[in-house]
Amino acid sequence: YFSSCSQDMVIRNSEVKFSVGMTIGSVPPNEHNNCIKNITFDNIVMHHPIKAIYVKTNPGDTGTGIIENITYSNMQIDHSLWYPIWIGPQQQRQPGTAGTGCSFFYPIVDKCPTQPRVPVRNIHLTNITMTNGLLMP
Repeated sequence: YFSSCSQDMVIRNSEVKFSVGMTIGSVPPNEHNNCIKNITFDNIVMHHPIKAIYVKTNPGDTGTGIIENITYSNMQIDHSLWYPIWIGPQQQRQPGTAGTGCSFFYPIVDKCPTQPRVPVRNIHLTNITMTNGLLMP
C-alpha cells in the first residue's frame, strides 16, 4: 500500500538543542496528493534553533498537496538564530535548478515564490514563549 501522507502524530515532552526546529515538510505537489495533517507538537523546549516553528511547501508544477491541522502548543524557544516562525515556501535553492525556490536570505533577497498547489491551513499556535531571538519577532 502506498501513502503519500504523513498524519496523526504527536511529538511531546522534548528538549532540543541546535536544530532546524519542529518542522513540517517540505511538501511538493504530487499526482497522489502529498499531505501532512493532524500533527501536534506539545511541551517542547528549544535552545538555539535556526528556526523553531517551520512549516514548508516545496516547488512543483503538477499535482496537489496539503498541509493542515498542525498544532504547536506549550513551547519555549530560546536564542533562535533566524526566523523563529516560518510558514511558507522552503528556503533553499532547489537542486538541479537555476535558483528556483525561496532564498534563505529573504527578505534581503526579495525572491520567495509561494506554492499555490499546496495550501497550508489550520495551523494553531498556543502558549508559545520566545526569548533572546537574534532576528524577528
